[in-house]
Amino acid sequence: MATVYCFSSTGNSLYAAKTISEKIGADLYSMTQSVSDCNDDTIGFVFPVYFWGLPKIVERFIADLNITDDKAYIFAIATYGGVIHGVLGVLAKMLARKQLVLSYGNTLKSVENYIPRYEVNDNESMLNQTDEKLKVIANEIYEKRRNRPAGSTLLNKIVSSQNPTNQMDCDRFFTVSDSCNNCGNCRNICPVDNIHIDDERPVFKHSCEHCLACVHACPKAAIEWKDKTMSKKRYRNPYVSLNELIAFNNTK
Repeated sequence: MATVYCFSSTGNSLYAAKTISEKIGADLYSMTQSVSDCNDDTIGFVFPVYFWGLPKIVERFIADLNITDDKAYIFAIATYGGVIHGVLGVLAKMLARKQLVLSYGNTLKSVENYIPRYEVNDNESMLNQTDEKLKVIANEIYEKRRNRPAGSTLLNKIVSSQNPTNQMDCDRFFTVSDSCNNCGNCRNICPVDNIHIDDERPVFKHSCEHCLACVHACPKAAIEWKDKTMSKKRYRNPYVSLNELIAFNNTK
């Protein structure tokens, strides 16, 4: 039996996880859900890279997951937009503390969507490159290839320290403009249930993990983080619908 666990805020990781799951015949679950034990012999983790590290929701999920087969084939795919190194080594260390081995790891360069720092680069060439590498990755996992991903370094710790979630209440920097139409997408897509609607406006409850799913899901681009996202294009993976992403992240 095979299971793939995924976290995704804009759909890049979900699209990769779906493609791999279909190739290997795996069940697909969201890391937003609580799972205590996994008894399968093939287990995968697919997630985006945040500041050369793991999203906190991914860290918690893997830390809490009890993998009962210590000989399981475990793979991990990290999607990213810019430049990274060593992130799979971070995960490998987490597994090693559980006396488990990361059998296969790979990174998948996808559309850049961390708009506080970059512009969205969802051109056709970028999407095609991602698809071609994803096919190779899915086939290697199907064949149960093994490799040894690069280990993490001090640089991973330094870059990860810049993650806004290391600051208290990083969601205090969100603003909501009058163009908000009270659709509720931000509340519904938030993977940590950090948003509620009060007086027809989203209110942030100070447990934000800076995935920016709310920013990208707003149809009016009404949610901004500081002044860094202003006038920048929002993004969702073209092969994942908003409703599908909301349902996958649903913690309600």
